[in-house]
Amino acid sequence: MDLMLSDTQEMIRDGARRLLADSLDADTVREVEASADGVHAEIWAQMAELGWTALALPADIGGGGAGLADLCVLAEELGRAAASTPLVATAGFAAAFLGAVEPTAATRGMLSRLATSDAVITPALADAAGRDERSAASSALTETDAGATISGAKAMVPYASVAQVLLVSVMTPDGDAAVVAVDRDAAGVSWARHGATGGDPLFHVEFDNVAVPAGGVLACGCAAQRAIDTGLDAAAVLATAEAVGCCEAMIRLGSEYAANRQQFGRVIGSYQAVAHRLADMRINTDACRLLVAETAWMLDQGRDATLEVAGTKVFANEVMVDMVHAAHTVHGAIGYTTEYDLQLYTRRARAFCLSHGDTDAQTERAAVALGLSPTADIGLLA
Repeated sequence: MDLMLSDTQEMIRDGARRLLADSLDADTVREVEASADGVHAEIWAQMAELGWTALALPADIGGGGAGLADLCVLAEELGRAAASTPLVATAGFAAAFLGAVEPTAATRGMLSRLATSDAVITPALADAAGRDERSAASSALTETDAGATISGAKAMVPYASVAQVLLVSVMTPDGDAAVVAVDRDAAGVSWARHGATGGDPLFHVEFDNVAVPAGGVLACGCAAQRAIDTGLDAAAVLATAEAVGCCEAMIRLGSEYAANRQQFGRVIGSYQAVAHRLADMRINTDACRLLVAETAWMLDQGRDATLEVAGTKVFANEVMVDMVHAAHTVHGAIGYTTEYDLQLYTRRARAFCLSHGDTDAQTERAAVALGLSPTADIGLLA
């Protein structure tokens, strides 16, 4: 694989950087984070109009026909700008999940919406009592004379307030896992926003006898678990690419501060203790970027990348902890103030460590992939 950016990827990077520089500053980031929906709708609409959100979708449905690797270039720029968009949930999980299930009129229609509009389709997988998105669902699918309904609750649902469709994991009456598509505005659906550390819009969503539309059951049993794994892997890689952009922002802020802050008559960047911190931040960030590029390339090639996804996420989790510590060490007390921009990135970095598979969960997945822990409870059917 070629680790250098292609001409297309450079165009994506440069175009996204210009768009975000013109549309998003730190004050706007704070305003969006404090808003009810927590999403920069204008930037998302512009990205969709430019075709960026559909980069990895097949060309025959209106997508860009590219791959996850190209989408990761875009995600890094969003992380660098602390932009709040549904890219990971929609272009990552939803697109990969819908592409992995048996094609139906419903799935083709949703993929077409993703390719041709700024529609938001988001996963609702984590039960409040569950470990994470891969745990067995307690939300129930009930068959009725009129069709089927679902009841239950989901936690940490991203961008639920602006989504048109929720992809909900449920348990069938036979005890099988399933995923159903539910309109967010359907009767019986309600939501409330969590107070998330990273400021990202995560919601608690309740389903009270919500009718499942015809064709709404997208996958059952092992097929559902495989599709969920496919979607979660794509989302984890995209989220890690965003985290790399977050690291780049922390390096920029740290370097600027070290080049201007004086102590004992010298800028603090001239002291080895500070310079070495910044050098370590650069090394860790570049290493993480290379792992993301390799893992995205493997997924684009259709290879089994379970071990690579898990290993990349574990490494990135450890890098984020080190990056936050180093960034605050360079800045000292000012880095902890909400008025200073550093906290916009360090909060997101710490939240990233707990999302898309924490270190323990991804280490278990790696162990299973290596044949070291065949009984680990990591799937919906375990």
